[in-house]
Amino acid sequence: MENENNPNFEDFINFVNQTREEKKQEINTELYEKISLCVDQIIEFRQSKDPGLFITTLQKLKEVALECDIDEVTNVLLYERIYATHSKEYSEFFSDIVVPHMYGKSKKENFQYIENIIFTPEDSKREQALVIYLKIAKEHGEHQRKILNFVEQNYQQFSKNQKVLFCMLTDEILSHSPHANRIKKLMNIKEYSLTYGGDDTHESNQEHKSPNKKWWEFWK
Repeated sequence: MENENNPNFEDFINFVNQTREEKKQEINTELYEKISLCVDQIIEFRQSKDPGLFITTLQKLKEVALECDIDEVTNVLLYERIYATHSKEYSEFFSDIVVPHMYGKSKKENFQYIENIIFTPEDSKREQALVIYLKIAKEHGEHQRKILNFVEQNYQQFSKNQKVLFCMLTDEILSHSPHANRIKKLMNIKEYSLTYGGDDTHESNQEHKSPNKKWWEFWK
């Protein structure tokens, strides 16, 4: 209750809500709503065990995948993982439904967009873009070598958090891959600890920080 009467807490909540709305305007909201409906129906299927609902939902996902731009799907996933109000479990499930069904049609050149985001100055976006990329590598074997080659060629430019996330995800979803495990050794991460609050930026970015920025504005 004390936090609710704290002006700084109110500023933080207002900032979060404003940022969420601003970021939602940057994505294809119609696509987001279509995918969200499918995800919700799959959750409903897990409770009802209605095979008809499951088949219909997968068909809808297939139709959405055929008509959408893959870069817009990436934007939707990033929004859901970073800014949406859902639980972490829901956002992970959202990704786990979308990645297998919507990235299989991707050609190698389609990945330039997500690769560019992996090097964005925004900590949360570059980290979650890498997570999504590794999920694609896990679900779509035809792209795995290309994705891991990209990581191996560029990991020295990654932030500490990105390296930690890569090692964690290698253990969780790519432990079967000798290539991923080799990259993990090259990264030489001793402790799986993520740093937030602006302490994980590259040295080249440090000079661009505003001294008047609130501690929680690293999220934006």
